[in-house]
Amino acid sequence: MKKIVILLFALSSALNIFAQKIESDKFDDKGYRYIYCSLESIRSMMDKYVFFVSLNAIQSGSDTEDIIYDIFLRTNANAPLTVPKGGRLLIKLQNDSIIELKTDIEFSDKIGKVQHSNSLVYTNYSITPIFTVTTDQIEKISMGVKKIRLETTLEPIDKEFRKDKMGKILSAEYDLIKSALSQKKSFSDDF
Repeated sequence: MKKIVILLFALSSALNIFAQKIESDKFDDKGYRYIYCSLESIRSMMDKYVFFVSLNAIQSGSDTEDIIYDIFLRTNANAPLTVPKGGRLLIKLQNDSIIELKTDIEFSDKIGKVQHSNSLVYTNYSITPIFTVTTDQIEKISMGVKKIRLETTLEPIDKEFRKDKMGKILSAEYDLIKSALSQKKSFSDDF
């Protein structure tokens, strides 16, 4: 029985790593193509702050070379939370080099959402700052991430990885986006 439980746990962990998918692949009225991947958890059970990450792309018109990639990094807190305009995300790679990304606008949750669990009522604050990233940076991140640090008005929020979760997720989503972009799609599809 113990072997079966261990096997099921191992299989569910392996399936979770490959659960990434494209949530949306749509055009707007100006011809821009937006590809959004699913937000995936990069948490450990002991984390004070919970992080989710995804990679997304915007393609302008029919120009296959003009693509902007963004990392979405959702986090939660039990106090009002803000990442200021120009807020930084530091990514320490497996080779100890550091990539610094910045936000273009402020991301803030000062209202929160009231939740309850087992007769405990609390307020949860959630933000999803967006960081533009180059293909070169994506490829470096895909080699493995040791640690991240998010700049907030509360405090810098650090997350260390014993196993590289973030790099694997972003690498898989980068492959999904490249595959989607290789398929011609037009504004009138699915009309």
